Amino acid sequence: MYEHFPFPACRVEQVSRAGPERVELAVRATQPEACCPTCLTPSNAIHSYYRRHPADLPTLGQAVSLTLAVRRFHCRNPACPRQTFAEPLPELLSPRARRPQRLASAQAQVGIALGGEGAARLLPRLAMATSADTVLRLVRSLPLLTLEAPRIVGVDDWALKKGQTYGTILVDLEARRVADLLPDRTAPTFAAWLQDRSSVEVIARDRSSEYARGATLGAPDAVQVADRWHLLDNLRQRFARWLAGLHGRLGQLPPVGDNGLRVQRTGAYPRTRAEEAARAQSRARRMTLYEEVRRRVGAGEKLLAISRAMGLARGTVRHYASAPSFPERAARVPLASKLDPYLQYLETRWAAGCENALALWRELRARGFAGSSQQVRRWMRQRRTAPAKTTPHRWRLALPETAAVHAPVPVPTLPSARQLAWLMVQEPEDLDEAQAASLARIAQDEEVARAVGLGRRLAALIRGCGAGRDQRPAEEPLRTFESWLEEARCCGITALETFATGLRQEAAAVRAALTLPWSSGQTEGHIAKLKLIKRQMYGRANFDLLRRRVLLAA
Repeated sequence: MYEHFPFPACRVEQVSRAGPERVELAVRATQPEACCPTCLTPSNAIHSYYRRHPADLPTLGQAVSLTLAVRRFHCRNPACPRQTFAEPLPELLSPRARRPQRLASAQAQVGIALGGEGAARLLPRLAMATSADTVLRLVRSLPLLTLEAPRIVGVDDWALKKGQTYGTILVDLEARRVADLLPDRTAPTFAAWLQDRSSVEVIARDRSSEYARGATLGAPDAVQVADRWHLLDNLRQRFARWLAGLHGRLGQLPPVGDNGLRVQRTGAYPRTRAEEAARAQSRARRMTLYEEVRRRVGAGEKLLAISRAMGLARGTVRHYASAPSFPERAARVPLASKLDPYLQYLETRWAAGCENALALWRELRARGFAGSSQQVRRWMRQRRTAPAKTTPHRWRLALPETAAVHAPVPVPTLPSARQLAWLMVQEPEDLDEAQAASLARIAQDEEVARAVGLGRRLAALIRGCGAGRDQRPAEEPLRTFESWLEEARCCGITALETFATGLRQEAAAVRAALTLPWSSGQTEGHIAKLKLIKRQMYGRANFDLLRRRVLLAA
């Protein structure tokens, strides 16, 4: 009657309901004899019975529990220290186990996908309830798969604790799966992993010196491929540091084209005198730090030593040390204001001689303006040719008779150095009108124009190799790259000359990037998956468990 129930070496004698959501199966072993686990002597002499009550896989959405009748046998070997033994059922249930292997495997697979806490919340809805600790224990008990030795490997770092503890992820780029995780990102650890796998022929990496050294030590015959995206990003970073020192000078350049067709804000509306004073104090503090960093750099101190002595981030010290003049903070792009649609009307009324902010506010309200009169007062504050009638006497300033009678010419806000650097390596056709105008504005500087040209040429070369490698002979991008290197190394721009020198030092990896299809893109995707798994673990993400989950989920 119950032959369809899959219980090896057992038969189901009865099926009954143990509750509204639980089914109980009475199961009895059917093997005629069993072997003693100590001396392996077969026996069919039954000593007694006892019952086990493990859980099993659910059926029709209901939990299943077993009442398993297990026999004890007399051992037939007089010399055996055992007198009796329980019959083993290895295909169904391990000794002292509370669940069959098939249920344990199902719960462990849910734990691999969701982690301990997530699985403990889901499994009761699947009628396989268990605790989070049990799920993690089952995951740890699963054997790792024996994978074929990789031939093409991608390597990158990942953060176990951001800013403090980092590891290394290794990806088999041909099989498209994680090959291993390493507990740190040092060259000796990476080299030792490679030495155990002589099959590695190609290593795709970023421009990390540790991974370059580890690859050279562990697999000297393997081809190292520098990641194309990281080449572009390193160029952008170099441009950003260089532009940070020039940003104040570039901000004085006039906009390109006719920008007077439309009245628009170029910054936030003026605030109180207290806010202006706080802003000035902040600038003075930053100026003091800048001058101290420049003094220490001039005295020959290392950047890391300056960072530790002054309590500044290394990036800040590097930024100050490379800036030829004090780097002013970039003006923020103003957020939208209720007053913006009425700026043209206000400019027209102000040009006609109206400086009564309250009267202008009433006119704007008649036109649908929903803001306060204070917004109009802030706009008018920069344009007054004489103090307002309501200004207290202590704040009245005698303006010269030659006071300006025209509104200040608005100069568009220049994007930050980081934003400008990214524009310099973008495709020209991918820039919108505002971005193209910003790039054209800074390109009025001869040095920046030369850097834009060189940056675009290298970016086009790298992108072209990524997209059209099959359409061009391999020698063409290599010749173009060598020509670019020679021009960049003597262009007169320190940032580009330093960058070109770095490329020359690892020219073999860059040439491989221009001629081979491999990159770190796939590795970055696996890092994103690793981060998801790590954040599911609610602080239980020690390296051993995280490595096991990542490898089992691959």
